[in-house]
Amino acid sequence: MNIVIAGAGELGSYIANILSKEEHNVILIENDLARSEAVQEQSDISVRHGSATDWQLLEELFELDPSLFIAVTDKDEVNLVSSAIAKQLGYPRTIARVKDARFLNRTRLDFGRIFEVDYFICGELLVAQDILKYLMTPGSVLVENFAHGAVQLRTLVVPDKFKKQNIPLSELRLPENVIVGLIEREVKERQSGLSVGSKKVIFPHGSDFILPGDEVTLIGERGAISEIHHFFGISSKSIQSIAIAGASESAIYLGKLLQEQNIDVLIIDKSKEKCEKAANLLPDAAIIHHDATDISFLKAEKIGSQDVFASLTHSDEINLMVSLLAKEIGCNNVIALFANTSYSALASELGINHIVSPKISASNHILSKILSGTVRSLVSLYENQAEIMEVNVSIDSPIVGIPLSELGPLLPSDFLIAMIQNRGRIMIANGNRIISAGDTVIVITSPKHIGEIEKIF
Repeated sequence: MNIVIAGAGELGSYIANILSKEEHNVILIENDLARSEAVQEQSDISVRHGSATDWQLLEELFELDPSLFIAVTDKDEVNLVSSAIAKQLGYPRTIARVKDARFLNRTRLDFGRIFEVDYFICGELLVAQDILKYLMTPGSVLVENFAHGAVQLRTLVVPDKFKKQNIPLSELRLPENVIVGLIEREVKERQSGLSVGSKKVIFPHGSDFILPGDEVTLIGERGAISEIHHFFGISSKSIQSIAIAGASESAIYLGKLLQEQNIDVLIIDKSKEKCEKAANLLPDAAIIHHDATDISFLKAEKIGSQDVFASLTHSDEINLMVSLLAKEIGCNNVIALFANTSYSALASELGINHIVSPKISASNHILSKILSGTVRSLVSLYENQAEIMEVNVSIDSPIVGIPLSELGPLLPSDFLIAMIQNRGRIMIANGNRIISAGDTVIVITSPKHIGEIEKIF
């Protein structure tokens, strides 16, 4: 697939690298010459120096027969205008990033129709929605829904008190209709290509074990997986209050979502202007004009007694520091936002419970829109080491009618068919199952196999 991406910033470069690794032909447009040169030096991706709103440049690139135009510059107006130009020139589909969620509101104006945008992406709003999903499922690191909500993915950290580490997965007796899809494990002893303390991603099979401290991703029927925390002995206390450092866009969106759930919201920001804006947008929230890095202030305001603390400022360094201060004064559930995902591993090691990134949230959402037809949605995990996909089985699929027990030996070890939805019925993909045309299948795979999925299904 030929894809044109406007904007070689963090989000544009990240998406371009993922798509390039999946053997798509990507062309980046970037107006900043220094940024253009940096991307070309660090990757094999083609970069054109120029403006995303230059219709002559877009027309020239249209000769490459692109399937998609993605506008992810730092300016909403540029993204909207360039998408409109691309569509007028004949680009089949357009995706535009917007920071202002008012462009998503269709009560008076349909901005998608006005600017001919097929899909809008608001990373800040997606971050707020990701945090909400995490808070509504206590104990989970990540929550995603598939098959129109009938299937749910949950990632959780196995507690130290877990006593079933010596039982192989084939004998573990998990709740019915739940399967272990991935395990991320810290390396305790030096292994081939891995140093002590690094993390490795395991595509588990029946002979594998779950150990305390593992980060385990499970997939299952929505009702069944809701009981998984009891299986691992993880507390599922509901959330009543949250303190947020930073009156950022993500914080405002999150505040609105949480107040709809009757959760008390407190926002702290050292900018008087931002506090006034937050007070206007969140009249029922408590807004405090102060520096959240002041530990004496955090103690005086009893921030440690809040059920959750989230640091959502625009600075990764401040978010890391404030999160650690919150842990120091007794907050047991701490969330931090990082634009630079290289902070994530350090933050996890330092005890931060949940990490969010506008770049990851937006890129996952964009990637889910890129693949069409057979593949309907996608989530990228562990810096793109694993992909979880929802796939429609076509009538021409070569695996229709073959028991999974016979297919298993023919599939790579890092490729797993996890769940099957047949006429609304959810089934775990054990060896006796047979895939039929029209089924929806949940697949967990290494990215290197993505190109094969449409051929298989």
